[in-house]
Amino acid sequence: MTIYNEEWVRAEEAKRAYMDANSLYKSEDEHSSCGVGLVVAISGKPSRQVVENGINALKAIWHRGAVDADGKTGDGAGIHVQIPVRFFYDQV
Repeated sequence: MTIYNEEWVRAEEAKRAYMDANSLYKSEDEHSSCGVGLVVAISGKPSRQVVENGINALKAIWHRGAVDADGKTGDGAGIHVQIPVRFFYDQV
C-alpha cells in the first residue's frame, strides 16, 4: 500500500514537473476531480485476480469507493465486470 508522506509528495511533485516538461501531461490541465481506473489482464484471459485488483484499486480511493463526503452515503462508484454469455445460456 502506498504511504502518502512528505517523501511521496516530493517524489510526486518531481514526477509531475518532469512530465509537464517532457510529455503530453500539462499541469494547467490538473484539477481536483476524480478519474477512472482501469485494471486489465493484457493476456485477455478472464481472471479473478483482475477483479480483486479492481476492488483494491477502488478501495485505494476510498472517497470514491461508495463513501460520500459525509462518510455515511455513497456516490455509486464501483466496478464493471464482463459476464460471459455462456453464463446466461446456463441460467435462462
